[in-house]
Amino acid sequence: MNPYNTANTYKQMEVNTSHRLKLVVMIYDAAIASIKQAQACHQRHDLIKRNQFISRTQFIINELNNSLDLQNGKEISTSLRKIYHFLNRHLNSILSDNDVKKLDDSLKILTNLRGAWEHITKKAGTENSGTVPAENNAAVYHQGKGLTY
Repeated sequence: MNPYNTANTYKQMEVNTSHRLKLVVMIYDAAIASIKQAQACHQRHDLIKRNQFISRTQFIINELNNSLDLQNGKEISTSLRKIYHFLNRHLNSILSDNDVKKLDDSLKILTNLRGAWEHITKKAGTENSGTVPAENNAAVYHQGKGLTY
């Protein structure tokens, strides 16, 4: 049995059965892990792999940005969009100026956003006793596949 396939199977099960708010936190986890990998590659002077991890992080940020529900989310969605655009520009500039501090800055921003979403997720769970929160309840501003979350 391939342990990677087993891990992927468990991760897929977690994604398929997770609450939509928790999925947003998991997406942030993936972006944070990718930034950390980029930092490690930068320290090893492996710029090709660093750039691949930066690109992966940008892809994740673009997916978060594309899933924003600007009609229902209003100000918060607009603010998140600005942050996502900033992060992408910031990460893009690393490719030209090689400034590792920008990786650190991006990691801090993503970590803070993740913490906020985790707080929302926990609050929604306690307010709704494990039921799916109503659209207006948890102040969630991402959408996906016809569902607002």
